[in-house]
Order: sequence, then structure tokens, then C-alpha cells
Amino acid sequence: MPYLAGLLTGVLLTILTVFVIDHVNAAGGTSASEPQKIVNWDVAAQRLRSSLGTIKEEVHEAAR
Repeated sequence: MPYLAGLLTGVLLTILTVFVIDHVNAAGGTSASEPQKIVNWDVAAQRLRSSLGTIKEEVHEAAR
């Protein structure tokens, strides 16, 4: 289990780092157009919401 905790921590820190970089880049942009983001967070959130049901089912099956 410590390996899983380390893996999840690494994934969460990576996502948080990319999120912060995207928002610092957007806030500091001086160009007239929207600065390019690394991740389209609206699409990512929509896909995460749509996959939560599948994830719950898989975890439930794995726990049996």
C-alpha cells in the first residue's frame, strides 16, 4: 500500500503543478489573445465527471 500512496501523491502533485503553471501563465500573459494552456480544464473536468461512475464500479468489483 505505501507504493500506491506514493503513486497517488505523485499524480496529484503533477496535476496541481500543471494547474498552477496554467493559471500563472494566464494571469501573466500580456498578449491580446488568450495564452495557450497546457490542459483544457473544462474538458478535463467533464471527462472526470463522466468517468466517476465507471471508476466506482471498477473499485467495487476489485474490492470483492
